[in-house]
Amino acid sequence: MKQIILFLAVLVSVVSCTQLMTPQTADYSWANRKWTLMEINGTPVQISGTEKDAHLYFSASDKRVSGSGGCNRINGNYSIDSYRLSFGEFAVTKMFCVDIAFENNFLAALRSVDQFQVLNNVLILKRGTIVLMRLR
Repeated sequence: MKQIILFLAVLVSVVSCTQLMTPQTADYSWANRKWTLMEINGTPVQISGTEKDAHLYFSASDKRVSGSGGCNRINGNYSIDSYRLSFGEFAVTKMFCVDIAFENNFLAALRSVDQFQVLNNVLILKRGTIVLMRLR
């Protein structure tokens, strides 16, 4: 019985130390979920509640971002440090889109992001102090 208790105590200690030593990145609290675009360049975006809505999904483990620009699928990398955020080049499918201008605007805004903020469950993407988009 003493051996089991000793084993459990050691196991708890190892797990606790491992968790303390695992660094948390700046995206740990908001990555690994879908973020739907609700505003771009100060203009509200109509949301349908479908996969056709422009959205992003950040994968914290490999720093990949995927989603949709409203028509085409997008994939790429992102880098993050504290409140700084930037995107690498995006791979984008090339389907015919009725509103390709909107999607091009969305991708251009993403390319210029250099900061982020999460406030009241809203992901705010910025260039300097200028808010480029809000996602929920």
